[in-house]
Amino acid sequence: MIDIISVKSLEDIQGLRNTYKNELPYAQDLNMEENIWISNYFCIKYSTITVGYVCIDANKTLWEFYLEKSAMKFSQEIFQFLIEMNYITAAESKTYDHLLMSLCLDFHKEAEGSAYLFRDSMDVIPYMKEYENITMRLASQEDFTPLSNINKIAEDVEFFHDLREDIENKEVFVFLSNNQLLGAGTSKLIWKNNNHRDIGMVVAEEHRCKGVGTYIIIKLKEYCYANNYIPVAGCWYYNYSSKKTLEKAGFISKHRVIRYQF
Repeated sequence: MIDIISVKSLEDIQGLRNTYKNELPYAQDLNMEENIWISNYFCIKYSTITVGYVCIDANKTLWEFYLEKSAMKFSQEIFQFLIEMNYITAAESKTYDHLLMSLCLDFHKEAEGSAYLFRDSMDVIPYMKEYENITMRLASQEDFTPLSNINKIAEDVEFFHDLREDIENKEVFVFLSNNQLLGAGTSKLIWKNNNHRDIGMVVAEEHRCKGVGTYIIIKLKEYCYANNYIPVAGCWYYNYSSKKTLEKAGFISKHRVIRYQF
Protein backbone atom coordinates (compact mmCIF):
# COMPACT_ATOMS: atom_id res chain seq x y z
CA MET A 1 0.00 0.00 0.00
CA ILE A 2 2.81 2.43 0.95
CA ASP A 3 5.93 2.73 -1.22
CA ILE A 4 8.91 5.01 -0.59
CA ILE A 5 10.68 5.56 -3.91
CA SER A 6 14.19 7.04 -4.06
CA VAL A 7 14.71 9.81 -6.63
CA LYS A 8 17.98 11.18 -7.96
CA SER A 9 17.77 14.87 -7.26
CA LEU A 10 15.80 17.70 -5.72
CA GLU A 11 14.52 18.58 -9.19
CA ASP A 12 12.54 15.31 -9.24
CA ILE A 13 10.35 16.55 -6.37
CA GLN A 14 10.51 20.27 -7.18
CA GLY A 15 6.85 20.53 -8.19
CA LEU A 16 5.68 19.00 -4.91
CA ARG A 17 8.21 21.06 -2.99
CA ASN A 18 7.02 24.30 -4.54
CA THR A 19 3.52 23.51 -3.26
CA TYR A 20 4.95 22.73 0.18
CA LYS A 21 6.87 26.02 0.29
CA ASN A 22 3.82 28.00 -0.83
CA GLU A 23 1.74 26.46 1.96
CA LEU A 24 4.22 27.39 4.71
CA PRO A 25 3.41 30.63 6.57
CA TYR A 26 7.11 31.60 6.65
CA ALA A 27 10.26 30.98 4.63
CA GLN A 28 12.71 28.79 6.50
CA ASP A 29 16.22 29.96 7.36
CA LEU A 30 19.23 29.03 5.27
CA ASN A 31 20.57 26.39 7.66
CA MET A 32 17.42 24.31 7.19
CA GLU A 33 17.67 24.73 3.43
CA GLU A 34 21.32 23.69 3.36
CA ASN A 35 20.43 20.46 5.15
CA ILE A 36 17.85 19.79 2.45
CA TRP A 37 20.52 20.20 -0.25
CA ILE A 38 22.62 17.36 1.22
CA SER A 39 19.70 15.04 1.96
CA ASN A 40 18.34 12.03 0.08
CA TYR A 41 14.96 12.47 -1.63
CA PHE A 42 12.03 10.08 -1.79
CA CYS A 43 8.57 10.17 -3.33
CA ILE A 44 5.73 8.77 -1.21
CA LYS A 45 3.32 6.52 -3.07
CA TYR A 46 0.01 5.39 -1.61
CA SER A 47 -1.93 2.81 -3.66
CA THR A 48 0.50 3.42 -6.56
CA ILE A 49 -0.27 7.18 -6.59
CA THR A 50 2.43 9.74 -5.71
CA VAL A 51 1.06 11.73 -2.78
CA GLY A 52 4.11 13.45 -1.31
CA TYR A 53 7.83 13.41 -0.61
CA VAL A 54 10.40 13.30 2.18
CA CYS A 55 13.95 14.64 2.57
CA ILE A 56 16.14 12.46 4.81
CA ASP A 57 19.85 12.93 5.48
CA ALA A 58 22.54 10.26 5.78
CA ASN A 59 21.98 10.04 9.55
CA LYS A 60 18.29 9.15 9.03
CA THR A 61 17.12 12.59 10.17
CA LEU A 62 13.95 13.80 8.47
CA TRP A 63 14.06 17.44 7.34
CA GLU A 64 10.91 17.77 5.23
CA PHE A 65 7.69 15.79 4.99
CA TYR A 66 4.96 16.79 2.59
CA LEU A 67 1.63 15.19 1.70
CA GLU A 68 -1.04 16.36 -0.70
CA LYS A 69 -4.40 17.11 0.87
CA SER A 70 -5.93 13.99 -0.69
CA ALA A 71 -3.55 11.83 1.38
CA MET A 72 -3.67 13.79 4.64
CA LYS A 73 -5.92 11.20 6.33
CA PHE A 74 -3.12 8.64 5.84
CA SER A 75 -0.43 10.86 7.38
CA GLN A 76 -0.04 8.93 10.64
CA GLU A 77 0.05 5.61 8.82
CA ILE A 78 2.72 6.85 6.41
CA PHE A 79 4.80 8.46 9.15
CA GLN A 80 4.67 5.33 11.28
CA PHE A 81 5.75 3.32 8.24
CA LEU A 82 8.84 5.54 7.85
CA ILE A 83 9.80 4.89 11.47
CA GLU A 84 9.07 1.15 11.53
CA MET A 85 10.91 0.54 8.25
CA ASN A 86 13.92 2.43 9.65
CA TYR A 87 13.89 5.22 7.09
CA ILE A 88 14.05 7.76 9.93
CA THR A 89 15.22 7.75 13.54
CA ALA A 90 14.94 11.51 14.14
CA ALA A 91 13.40 14.67 12.69
CA GLU A 92 14.11 18.41 12.77
CA SER A 93 10.80 20.26 12.59
CA LYS A 94 10.02 23.95 12.33
CA THR A 95 7.24 24.79 14.78
CA TYR A 96 5.27 26.47 11.98
CA ASP A 97 5.37 23.29 9.85
CA HIS A 98 2.11 22.13 11.39
CA LEU A 99 1.79 18.68 9.82
CA LEU A 100 5.35 17.56 10.55
CA MET A 101 5.24 19.06 14.02
CA SER A 102 2.01 17.21 14.85
CA LEU A 103 3.29 13.88 13.53
CA CYS A 104 6.52 14.22 15.48
CA LEU A 105 4.51 14.81 18.64
CA ASP A 106 2.48 11.68 17.89
CA PHE A 107 5.49 9.37 17.67
CA HIS A 108 8.47 10.92 19.44
CA LYS A 109 10.32 9.47 22.43
CA GLU A 110 12.51 12.51 23.12
CA ALA A 111 12.47 16.16 22.06
CA GLU A 112 14.75 19.17 22.54
CA GLY A 113 15.22 22.65 21.14
CA SER A 114 17.60 22.80 18.19
CA ALA A 115 17.43 26.38 16.84
CA TYR A 116 15.68 29.76 17.07
CA LEU A 117 13.98 31.17 13.98
CA PHE A 118 13.89 34.99 13.83
CA ARG A 119 11.84 37.60 12.00
CA ASP A 120 12.17 41.36 12.20
CA SER A 121 9.92 43.00 14.79
CA MET A 122 9.86 46.20 12.67
CA ASP A 123 10.49 48.24 15.82
CA VAL A 124 12.55 51.40 15.43
CA ILE A 125 16.17 50.67 16.38
CA PRO A 126 18.18 53.45 18.10
CA TYR A 127 20.91 54.97 15.94
CA MET A 128 24.32 53.65 17.03
CA LYS A 129 26.31 56.88 16.83
CA GLU A 130 29.52 55.29 18.10
CA TYR A 131 29.74 53.26 14.88
CA GLU A 132 28.90 56.00 12.39
CA ASN A 133 32.44 55.91 10.95
CA ILE A 134 32.32 52.21 10.07
CA THR A 135 32.54 51.48 6.36
CA MET A 136 30.35 48.76 4.83
CA ARG A 137 31.11 47.40 1.36
CA LEU A 138 30.76 44.27 -0.71
CA ALA A 139 33.65 41.85 -0.21
CA SER A 140 36.05 41.10 -3.05
CA GLN A 141 38.37 38.14 -3.53
CA GLU A 142 41.14 40.35 -2.11
CA ASP A 143 39.31 40.10 1.22
CA PHE A 144 39.51 36.29 1.23
CA THR A 145 42.54 35.98 3.51
CA PRO A 146 41.48 38.49 6.20
CA LEU A 147 37.95 37.05 6.18
CA SER A 148 39.37 33.54 6.54
CA ASN A 149 41.25 34.72 9.61
CA ILE A 150 38.00 35.66 11.41
CA ASN A 151 36.03 32.69 10.10
CA LYS A 152 36.12 30.51 13.21
CA ILE A 153 33.32 31.46 15.61
CA ALA A 154 33.75 28.56 18.04
CA GLU A 155 35.76 25.39 18.35
CA ASP A 156 35.17 23.33 15.18
CA VAL A 157 32.52 25.85 14.03
CA GLU A 158 33.16 28.12 11.04
CA PHE A 159 30.91 30.92 9.79
CA PHE A 160 31.71 30.63 6.08
CA HIS A 161 31.28 27.24 4.43
CA ASP A 162 32.42 28.33 0.97
CA LEU A 163 33.84 31.82 1.28
CA ARG A 164 35.10 32.21 -2.29
CA GLU A 165 31.72 31.25 -3.73
CA ASP A 166 29.89 33.55 -1.30
CA ILE A 167 32.11 36.45 -2.37
CA GLU A 168 31.60 35.59 -6.04
CA ASN A 169 27.82 35.60 -5.50
CA LYS A 170 28.05 39.08 -3.91
CA GLU A 171 26.62 37.77 -0.63
CA VAL A 172 29.38 38.98 1.72
CA PHE A 173 29.90 42.46 3.15
CA VAL A 174 32.94 43.63 5.09
CA PHE A 175 32.83 46.21 7.87
CA LEU A 176 35.94 48.31 8.46
CA SER A 177 37.11 51.14 10.69
CA ASN A 178 40.34 52.94 9.73
CA ASN A 179 41.00 50.08 7.28
CA GLN A 180 40.82 47.57 10.13
CA LEU A 181 38.46 44.63 9.60
CA LEU A 182 35.87 44.56 12.38
CA GLY A 183 33.66 41.83 11.00
CA ALA A 184 31.58 40.61 8.09
CA GLY A 185 27.96 40.02 7.25
CA THR A 186 26.11 37.85 4.77
CA SER A 187 22.82 38.26 2.95
CA LYS A 188 21.89 35.04 1.13
CA LEU A 189 18.98 34.01 -1.01
CA ILE A 190 17.09 31.10 0.57
CA TRP A 191 14.77 30.04 -2.26
CA LYS A 192 14.80 30.99 -5.92
CA ASN A 193 11.98 33.31 -6.99
CA ASN A 194 11.54 34.39 -3.37
CA ASN A 195 12.49 37.70 -1.77
CA HIS A 196 13.53 36.35 1.64
CA ARG A 197 17.22 36.70 2.50
CA ASP A 198 19.00 34.96 5.36
CA ILE A 199 21.36 37.36 7.14
CA GLY A 200 24.16 36.63 9.58
CA MET A 201 27.41 38.05 10.88
CA VAL A 202 30.83 37.19 12.25
CA VAL A 203 32.97 39.60 14.28
CA ALA A 204 36.76 39.58 14.64
CA GLU A 205 37.59 38.13 18.04
CA GLU A 206 39.21 41.31 19.38
CA HIS A 207 36.05 43.31 18.60
CA ARG A 208 33.45 40.96 20.06
CA CYS A 209 31.09 41.95 22.90
CA LYS A 210 31.30 45.63 21.88
CA GLY A 211 28.08 45.98 19.88
CA VAL A 212 29.72 45.49 16.48
CA GLY A 213 27.61 42.40 15.73
CA THR A 214 24.40 44.29 16.47
CA TYR A 215 25.49 47.11 14.17
CA ILE A 216 26.26 44.66 11.35
CA ILE A 217 22.82 43.03 11.62
CA ILE A 218 21.12 46.45 11.59
CA LYS A 219 23.00 47.47 8.44
CA LEU A 220 22.20 44.15 6.76
CA LYS A 221 18.51 44.71 7.52
CA GLU A 222 18.73 48.18 5.97
CA TYR A 223 20.37 46.68 2.88
CA CYS A 224 17.59 44.09 2.57
CA TYR A 225 14.76 46.59 2.84
CA ALA A 226 16.47 49.00 0.43
CA ASN A 227 16.52 46.20 -2.15
CA ASN A 228 12.98 44.91 -1.48
CA TYR A 229 14.16 41.81 0.40
CA ILE A 230 12.70 40.40 3.62
CA PRO A 231 15.45 39.64 6.16
CA VAL A 232 15.26 36.45 8.23
CA ALA A 233 17.77 34.91 10.62
CA GLY A 234 18.36 31.95 12.86
CA CYS A 235 20.80 30.64 15.44
CA TRP A 236 21.45 27.43 17.29
CA TYR A 237 19.65 26.92 20.57
CA TYR A 238 22.90 26.94 22.53
CA ASN A 239 24.22 30.16 20.92
CA TYR A 240 23.03 32.64 23.53
CA SER A 241 25.31 35.46 22.33
CA SER A 242 23.93 35.31 18.77
CA LYS A 243 20.39 35.24 20.13
CA LYS A 244 20.99 38.39 22.17
CA THR A 245 22.68 40.13 19.22
CA LEU A 246 19.72 39.44 16.94
CA GLU A 247 17.26 40.61 19.59
CA LYS A 248 19.20 43.85 20.14
CA ALA A 249 19.02 44.44 16.40
CA GLY A 250 15.23 44.17 16.46
CA PHE A 251 14.60 40.51 15.68
CA ILE A 252 12.12 38.36 17.60
CA SER A 253 11.68 34.60 17.67
CA LYS A 254 8.16 33.20 17.77
CA HIS A 255 9.23 29.87 16.26
CA ARG A 256 11.83 27.18 16.90
CA VAL A 257 13.34 24.13 15.28
CA ILE A 258 12.71 21.10 17.49
CA ARG A 259 14.71 17.89 17.22
CA TYR A 260 12.71 14.73 17.85
CA GLN A 261 13.98 11.19 18.44
CA PHE A 262 11.76 8.23 17.56
